[in-house]
Amino acid sequence: MNCLRVFLIFFLFLFAATVSAQIPNDLSQLKASQISDAQLQQYLAQAKERGLTIEQAQTELLQRGFPETEIEELKTRISQLTSTDVKTETNTVVQDTKRKLPQTSQKNPLLFEVAKPSKVFGTELFANTNLTFEPDLRMATPKNYVIGPDDELLLNIYGTNMSQQTLKVSPDGTVNVKYAGVVHVSGLTIEGATSLLKSRLVKYYPALNSGQTKLQLALGNIRSIRVILIGAINRPGTYTLPSLANLFNALYVSGGPAENGSFRNIELIRNNKVIKVADLYDFLLQGDLSANVHLEDNDVIRVPFSKNMITLNGQLNRPGIFELKENETLRDAISFAGGFKSKAFKGRITGSRYSDFDKRVIDVSGDSLQMFNPKNGDEYFIDSVVNRYQNRVIVSGAVFKPGAYAVTAGMSLKQLIDKAQGLKEDVYTGRALVVRTGDDLTKEYIAVELKPIAEGKEDGLLLKREDSVHIASIFDLKDTATIIINGAVRKPGTYRYEEGLSLRSMILKAQGFADNATGQGIEISRRKRDVEVNKAGSNIVELITVNGNKDLSGSATDVPLKPFDIITVKEDPYYKKQISVKVTGEVLMPAVYTLQSREERLSSLIQRAGGLLYTANINGAKLIRQKKAIVDTSEVKRLLKSVAKDSTSNAAESVAKTTTDVAINLKYILSHPGSADDITLEEGDELIIPRINNTVTVNGEVFKPVEVMYEKRKSINDYLSDAGGVTQSGKKGRAFVIYPNGSSAKIKKPLGIFRSYPKIEPGASIFVPEKPKKDGIDAAKAGILVSAITGLLTAAALIFK
Repeated sequence: MNCLRVFLIFFLFLFAATVSAQIPNDLSQLKASQISDAQLQQYLAQAKERGLTIEQAQTELLQRGFPETEIEELKTRISQLTSTDVKTETNTVVQDTKRKLPQTSQKNPLLFEVAKPSKVFGTELFANTNLTFEPDLRMATPKNYVIGPDDELLLNIYGTNMSQQTLKVSPDGTVNVKYAGVVHVSGLTIEGATSLLKSRLVKYYPALNSGQTKLQLALGNIRSIRVILIGAINRPGTYTLPSLANLFNALYVSGGPAENGSFRNIELIRNNKVIKVADLYDFLLQGDLSANVHLEDNDVIRVPFSKNMITLNGQLNRPGIFELKENETLRDAISFAGGFKSKAFKGRITGSRYSDFDKRVIDVSGDSLQMFNPKNGDEYFIDSVVNRYQNRVIVSGAVFKPGAYAVTAGMSLKQLIDKAQGLKEDVYTGRALVVRTGDDLTKEYIAVELKPIAEGKEDGLLLKREDSVHIASIFDLKDTATIIINGAVRKPGTYRYEEGLSLRSMILKAQGFADNATGQGIEISRRKRDVEVNKAGSNIVELITVNGNKDLSGSATDVPLKPFDIITVKEDPYYKKQISVKVTGEVLMPAVYTLQSREERLSSLIQRAGGLLYTANINGAKLIRQKKAIVDTSEVKRLLKSVAKDSTSNAAESVAKTTTDVAINLKYILSHPGSADDITLEEGDELIIPRINNTVTVNGEVFKPVEVMYEKRKSINDYLSDAGGVTQSGKKGRAFVIYPNGSSAKIKKPLGIFRSYPKIEPGASIFVPEKPKKDGIDAAKAGILVSAITGLLTAAALIFK
């Protein structure tokens, strides 16, 4: 019995698939744990073939009382099984790059991969996973519903008398009614069965005649019917559906008509007779559901192959493949495609048609669309309108509304200017330029006197289609005059010259004097137009000096400016900003200090910081200084080009850095304050006093980069041995030592024979560079060498001869 229940559960899971058993009405006692993994995988495979969604199956299970907790458990097991299958397929077929994993929609997950959308009009109705066309099982019982075997009827008598019965229609079409006995109801409608039962029960319930007692017959659980779908359909076969199902339900379950199936001549066959021919276009285009009739047991739905399908592309609202009936025209097909888009060319439609041997071009004029009958396989393209204007003129420049305007017959230049809301105040009234395009697309330039038109004396040139009129501004015909202000102002820069601009006004435009400015000695450099070019030492500018004050009071700064003046506001030579430096590390009071004078030195700064701590590594002290800005970009490019050839990875970074390390000997500085080694500090300097470090680091081309304890008697070779020695690619002779203070030392050969190794100190780093790569033989150099050797041999031969 349990096996039968499990089997029946999956008939629900395969709702609308090829299943012959009937769906049970009560599933409230069933458990998901009763289903084995093998059974689950088997039915999942069948569901995948039929395109059934999890949501559809879940709805059916809930309607029949299957517990929601059991449904969730069932879904969890399904996801585990499908994920396991996906992993197995991925591991088995690694090289199959074309295989895609099944994808699921968040709203309505499918148990199979979604196919590419078809261009055939109407297929989206059956491909849309958000539409199901499921029969409404919760609606009121239709009075015209025909009762059949396995239906469950609910008989309710209420009023003066009360009685309730559940009547199961037997296979022979009868029900057993209390008092009335066996009554044959198969083939009757609900309304007819109600009248029959009322007539049989009236002698037992006399109040039925007076209306004091009422009889109601409703449909409980419905029966299943078999429907056969044949022909040009995606999944033909026999389907078990609820008896409330209609034609669209059956078509949707079967995947709808195939690519070459007819959407317009779908036949419903009952008792070997065609009782309905459905045209799905009525529903798709008008929402007409008259063809969506109810189905009965053993109905046959036949989808014939389409006889006339054409393709419409281009400027249509809904391009695609459309089916036409016998007398329908190209105009009808275009209406099926939603009509023309706004920029469609309607004058002529081109297409192609298959003949018995080859293809030929079809040319249909716009006024014959209603009479033209397309043939099966035709393809038509609706093009865009030509990208040209019939009546356009363009005006630009010194008018209030430049742009394109419609030209009319006899339209003059004055009328166009009036359309553009007139001329601007800065208009150049000398001439306007009209560019005219000829019939052969050549350009003609026409100069028009604008002053008579502006004064209203003339209407000007008569315009033609595609004329382009440009009206110049007086500012278009001369350089834009500027003023440059530099020096101690808050916003130095270049400003536009304006008539009547004075020095005072220019300083105010630059947001006033800076804090370090002086009002004295302001220089105005002015262009000269009478330079004595043939006289040596002649001035090329006129230099004007203005002695004002910082509050801009008085009349000294009322000097009028001229175009292209350059103003220089000098800084107060007695005003200096503070210079700040920073001390960090092993000092008593690390902080940011302000220098007392521009000549303050390093020893003074250490003294102000409270001196060194006993943990300070005096030999490792270093000074970090801000780099001076490199103004010449060519110098920057040269440096970057040179470091590109460097084998070290940090070479480019060293150029891009904004700071540099200054090597210092702090021990000597503190013992000899004021000496040449006692560096004068600058803005942004940072003095770092590290903690004592009794280790030595070995890096670079060694077998094991390492950090070892410092030993006074050890040499550089000993530390290299601690790192495993130098690799084959390392250049031991070029090894160098970097000291904690930033200075470095390399291995030297004083006499060219014996090596002098640098001294190792605590905190030092030893670096072994890579051997330089040897370039191949340069053909040019080899040629020069061969020529030189040949010359020497020739000279020797002549000498010894």
